Amino acid sequence: MKQDILTALEFPRVMIRENMDLRTCRFNGHYVGELGCKLCTAATECKWLVEHDEFSNLARKPLAEVAAALEFAMHFVEAMVMESDHQCEECHCEACRWLRGARKTVADFHQLPDGPADYPQ
Repeated sequence: MKQDILTALEFPRVMIRENMDLRTCRFNGHYVGELGCKLCTAATECKWLVEHDEFSNLARKPLAEVAAALEFAMHFVEAMVMESDHQCEECHCEACRWLRGARKTVADFHQLPDGPADYPQ
C-alpha cells in the first residue's frame, strides 16, 4: 500500500508546481518557514512540496504520514477539478482519473483491518 501511495503522489506534485504563482515569491518557491512565508497565498502548497518532494525520503516516512500527504493532494486536485467544472466520476481527463484512484487508495487505507496505525510500514 505504501508504494501505491508514493506512486500516487507523483501526479499531484506536478499539478501543484504548475499551479503555483511564484512571480511574487521572494524565495523562488522554496518554503523557508512560517515567518518567511506567512503572507504568501501558496505557502501551504509550497510547504507540502518541500516535505513530500521526490528527494524527501518519503519511503522512510511512516505509512500514516504518506497517506496524509495523499489526502492533502487529493483535496488540492479536487479543488482544481471543481474549479474546472468537471464531472469527476464521468470525466476521463488525467486529473479526474487520478482523483478516482486516490479516493480508492485513501478509502482502502482507512479500512485496514487493525486500523491504519497497525499497518506494516
